[in-house]
Amino acid sequence: MNHEVIASRMEHIAMATGIVAGISAAAASVATPTGLTAFGVWLGLVDEPLIVTVAPVLDKLATVSGVISGISYFFARRKNTKLEKRARPDNSAQSD
Repeated sequence: MNHEVIASRMEHIAMATGIVAGISAAAASVATPTGLTAFGVWLGLVDEPLIVTVAPVLDKLATVSGVISGISYFFARRKNTKLEKRARPDNSAQSD
């Protein structure tokens, strides 16, 4: 597979997981128990809403996929630079 295609796909995955994490964080902030319900959760009498439990996991997933996307992006740029240097007819004639 082409390194640019891999970097592009990783970027799309990172964006999608970032959107999902953002939506779940917003939903978790709305669904967070307050008042007597929060007291019941603290005592263990009432279950915490699932979205409140899952939101930190989705946040970590978005962070990891963002890191992988960044690594693949810079790897693709590095590989392109190397390929461009090889494609030049004479490296010693040019001064950088």
